[in-house]
Amino acid sequence: MPAGNERTNEAFLKAALAGSRIETAEWVAETGSTNDDLVSRARKGAPEQVLVTDLQTAGRGRRDRVWDAPSESGILMSILVRGVDPGDGFWAVGAIALAASQAIDAIVDSPCSLKWPNDVMLGPPRSQKKVAGVLAHLVDDAVVVGIGINVNWPIAVPPTMSERGTAINSHRSSRRAVERAPLAADVVLRGIGHLETSRSELCAAWKARCSTLGQRVRLDLDSGAIVGRATNIAPDGALQIEENGVTSTHQVGDVVHLRPTT
Repeated sequence: MPAGNERTNEAFLKAALAGSRIETAEWVAETGSTNDDLVSRARKGAPEQVLVTDLQTAGRGRRDRVWDAPSESGILMSILVRGVDPGDGFWAVGAIALAASQAIDAIVDSPCSLKWPNDVMLGPPRSQKKVAGVLAHLVDDAVVVGIGINVNWPIAVPPTMSERGTAINSHRSSRRAVERAPLAADVVLRGIGHLETSRSELCAAWKARCSTLGQRVRLDLDSGAIVGRATNIAPDGALQIEENGVTSTHQVGDVVHLRPTT
């Protein structure tokens, strides 16, 4: 059973989600990975639900990168959604990433945008840093979407953290701390709305917030790197890049936004 702050946060989250598509919510002090937990539950037929933890000891991001954050410094959350076509994996991730960018944008003084394929970026356009990342696991007709959001970091941020990203409180007047439960609820509710909207509406809203489009980028692939201009997001979520008049389409890869050449 939850105790202390997680009990209060769980009660708030349940109340906020009451009457919505996803009413089952749990907030725990610590777990290995919220995604692993909900994937296991999904395989056993669990209903749609949300799981949040204060500390994640075995969290992983895309390409199995470690996602590590001090206890209670962020929102480490997974959402189990059913009735998802396997081909919709990108847009399940996209719906939650879009929801997070909108929820964060509402409480900060800096612009918040999306970076293909699954990063939420915060800060001035030329110096944006990652504030959140999203990752999905498909389980039959269900998808588990996990998101890690950097919420409240100390003023003296260790170089290993500041080099890799930023936190919401660093972009608020007087570095005011953020209440995590209301933000988590806002992300889930907005995400539900995006999951239930039409694909065309979701795609249009996602593209409107995507800072990768129109940029000169370098796409790092296992086979090498491609440099060109990001021109579009395909219907399946793939990134299209134009290089010397030739357009190529890519399902995976790490994007680096390059400064415009003069």
